[in-house]
Formats: sequence, structure tokens, C-alpha cells
Amino acid sequence: MGNILRGPRPPRWRTVKVVVRNTFRYLVGGAIRNWLRNFGSTAPALGSMTLLLLLVGLGLVGAVVGQNIANTEARDASVLHVYLRDDATTDAVNALEAQLSGNPDVQSVAYVSKSEALARAQNRPGLPQLADAAESNPFPASLDVKIRSVDRVGAVDASVRHNPAVDSGVPSSYDPSAYRRFQQVLFWVAAVGIAFLILLAFIAVTVTANSIRAAILSRRDEIGIMQLVGAPRWMVRGPFVIEGAVTGAAAGALSGVLALVVCVFAVQAGASSFAQIAPGLTLKAGLVIGLFLFLAGPLLGSVSSLGSVRRHLES
Repeated sequence: MGNILRGPRPPRWRTVKVVVRNTFRYLVGGAIRNWLRNFGSTAPALGSMTLLLLLVGLGLVGAVVGQNIANTEARDASVLHVYLRDDATTDAVNALEAQLSGNPDVQSVAYVSKSEALARAQNRPGLPQLADAAESNPFPASLDVKIRSVDRVGAVDASVRHNPAVDSGVPSSYDPSAYRRFQQVLFWVAAVGIAFLILLAFIAVTVTANSIRAAILSRRDEIGIMQLVGAPRWMVRGPFVIEGAVTGAAAGALSGVLALVVCVFAVQAGASSFAQIAPGLTLKAGLVIGLFLFLAGPLLGSVSSLGSVRRHLES
């Protein structure tokens, strides 16, 4: 008789399904409803996190462009242009070329005539006007020396600077001070950018934590009842952490879309003007950056809210 009243035992998978569904409904569904209801108090956190993630995305865009520029500059810096005198004889030029070819630091040597130098200048901004203003070809012939390591450019330049075939006024394209200045500018720009992002991250985390604190205080009675009936900690704290993650997800989605729009605009502007506005930046890179921001948003929001939850819900 007892077995008849009790009925058949439900399958284990159905019990697990009901538990998972109810847990998801309580944690995620309740957190989203509370987030929408308290949107006014979470809006500052949403704005600060969106701004932070957007700046991170733009920083990543700048890093992609800067890395490509650095690679290009390093590749160009490994090529030394040795400018020849206009009255240099063929034998002197051949002797200089043989000297450079025998240098173990030199990978290759190529002769560039005055006409070829003029043709190259036509494709560089500002130089065509200089060529048109001159009555004759102002660009000297040169030897393009490709060096195996950028660090050896100065040594190779010093070995040929006083050669009779080399122009004594402007012997080569080597300028060590310009390279050092370029490196210093990159360092300080990166340092200032990182410091600014750290400050903005601190502000975003603080604003998010304060918004979660306000939500906790507004639901203090409900939390107290749950603690009195013996609700586990994850049931009390979980919705607040998920609310922070929802805020971060919304911020990540907004910042990801804005960063992608910036990438698309830069790529299209460069294509329409036939100029490399952002060298190395592609739509694929923009999609990767947008996806990164979308994934980083929930992590930032949940970590920010977790600290406030642990501080104000200690039991």
C-alpha cells in the first residue's frame, strides 16, 4: 500500500534537469530581472566599463598598427643607403661594392642609378615637388646595402663613410639619433597609455562595486530571510555576481561594436584614399579585438562585483 501511494521514482536525469533549470532560472533569470529593474543604479558602472573596454580596444588597435610600423621600420632600418658622388668613377664604385659585399655583416648590395632614385622619389610624399623645383635630377646614385642585423648598421656605415666614392656631404641614410628618439617616443606613449588604463580600470571597478553594494542594501530584508532559512552562500551571492557579469557583458558588447566600427572606418578610409591610414589593420583584426572585448566584459564585471559581495555579505 505504501509503494502504491509513493508512486514510481522519477528518472535521475529528469531530477537533474529540473534542478539545473530551476537553478538557472533563479540565478540568471533573477539576476537579469533585477539588473533591468535597477538599471538606473547600474548605468554609471555600465558607462565606465564601456569606456574602459573601448579604450582597451583602441589600444589594441594601436598596438596592431604600432607593431606593423615597428616591423616596417626595423626592416627599413636594416637597409643602408650609401650615397655616391656624382663624379665617382666606375672603378671606385665597383671597388666600394666589392668591399661591402665582402663584409660578413652585409647580406646583399644593389646599385641604384640617379634615374632609379628619381623614380623612387616620385612615389614618396613631398619629394615630387622637390624634383620638379630642381632644374636637374637632385637625387644621387646610391648603393642599397641590406644588413643582416640592425645593430650592425652603424658599424657598416662607419666602414664606408670616408670612402672616396661616397658623397662627403650626405654619406648615407644612417641617423642614430632619430632611431633613439623614435624608441623613446614609443616607450613614453606606451607608459602613459598603460597608466591611464590602470587608472580607468580602478574607477570602473570601484563604480561597479558601488552599484552592487547599492543593490545589496536595497534587498537587505530578502537576503536576511534567505540566510535565516539556511540558504547556501552561492544562492545568496550568485545573483549579484551575475548582475555584475551582465553589466560587463553589455559593456563588452557595446565597446566591441564601437571598436569594430572604428576598424571598419579606418580600413575603408584607407582603401578609398589609397593610403595606409592604419598599416596592418584588417577587418579580421577588428573582429578579433571586438570578440576579445565581448569576452573580457563579463570577466571584468563579475570580478568587480565579487569583491563587493564578499565585503557586504559576510556571514
